[in-house]
Amino acid sequence: MIGFISDWGYNSYYVGIAKSVIYTISPHSVVVDLIHTITPFNVKEASHIIERVFEDLPKGSVLLSVVDPGVGTKRKAIVLKVKDRYCIGPDNGVFTRILDSDFSCYTIENPKYMYKYPPSNTFHGRDIFAAATAYLDKGIPIEEFGKEVKDVVKLDYQPANVSEGIIESEVAYIDGFGNVETTLKKEDIEKAKIGNSFKVNGIKAILGTAYAQAEDNVLLAHFDSSGYLEISLNKGNAAKLLNLSCCDRITLNGTDKQPFSQMV
Repeated sequence: MIGFISDWGYNSYYVGIAKSVIYTISPHSVVVDLIHTITPFNVKEASHIIERVFEDLPKGSVLLSVVDPGVGTKRKAIVLKVKDRYCIGPDNGVFTRILDSDFSCYTIENPKYMYKYPPSNTFHGRDIFAAATAYLDKGIPIEEFGKEVKDVVKLDYQPANVSEGIIESEVAYIDGFGNVETTLKKEDIEKAKIGNSFKVNGIKAILGTAYAQAEDNVLLAHFDSSGYLEISLNKGNAAKLLNLSCCDRITLNGTDKQPFSQMV
């Protein structure tokens, strides 16, 4: 299976053509469109989404990521094996959050596995990434695509600043409902001892487990299906209320003395 993410949106033909190339090379491949509405050029946002979806992909599948503001430059095209799944995309840090010591990486340079050679300067998604994904899904070993690479580009992430009663972190991304996805885990909330009622950038929120636990237009914080703290607004748009976008900094201030362990 191939999981496909990009920042191309649906107002152009790019997604359709890339998938057509995949099916031309590998007619029996199955392509799942994971998301194509990543904020244009936002590699960090894409990396957060990749982290959240990667382990839910079937073992042996290929994750194709085309969020590539450096297309046509000297940045490398790469194929990675991360544990028992594969990734294809630009070497721009987009895979940072799924990389550990157990990965192998090769450049994509072999013209045999490109759709057009030389490739277009502005459509590597078609000529390099889609084609390589199709060949990889057909069973071509990653060693066939190019040279082994020991170091890949990694993004610089600011860790959460956690102290008693206050947490400073950043927005991972905003989903289609306006929910604010953060980089905070349960242990961060426990360490800060902020209780079950706190303020997010000055606006009161409650901690719960389901959207409907909050009254309409009241902020609710809960741990999402990936284990990260999400800030939502029941039947509303939390991002608009808080005036937040991807990668913005957020501050949580505790207003309740009740221990976290009693809230969930």
